Amino acid sequence: MDTVVDIDPADEGRVIEQDGVEVLRFERRLEAPVRAVWDAVTSLEGTGAWAFPLVFEPREGGVVTSDLGDYGTMRGDVLAWDDLAVVEYAWDAPEGRWHVVIMLDSDDDGTSLTFDHLGPDPHHPDYAAGWHWHLDRLAQYLGGQQPAAVASDAHFEELQRLYARGEG
Repeated sequence: MDTVVDIDPADEGRVIEQDGVEVLRFERRLEAPVRAVWDAVTSLEGTGAWAFPLVFEPREGGVVTSDLGDYGTMRGDVLAWDDLAVVEYAWDAPEGRWHVVIMLDSDDDGTSLTFDHLGPDPHHPDYAAGWHWHLDRLAQYLGGQQPAAVASDAHFEELQRLYARGEG
């Protein structure tokens, strides 16, 4: 029997066109100060908790690396770095060039996060499910929980079904 996990439609990614380019976009409202969110998306400890451990050379033109275990080492480029506001990076993988942009906007009540996946293929349902799952884990981490160190779970499988149906 399938496990059903509640998925907030507001959290779903959608493909938009931005400057003539299709982008898979997620928008999240996080109940955490911008400094905490920035640290979670740019520090080795933070990225390792909710996604995969990244080490950034914190400047445009810098290098981003990750030890992906059995999948090898990822090395990419920091395309933009605006402290507490924007980090953009890209790396090459067998399935194509991965390219993401994370934008933060702070207010009195927390932080708005916009996550753009530019490539590969922003229409691919597995990429949408994966980033959605990782962003849910980011919210858990910022809420003081330690996401389980797993590559998949019932929530991820439900997200895969959701995006495979074309509803995301």
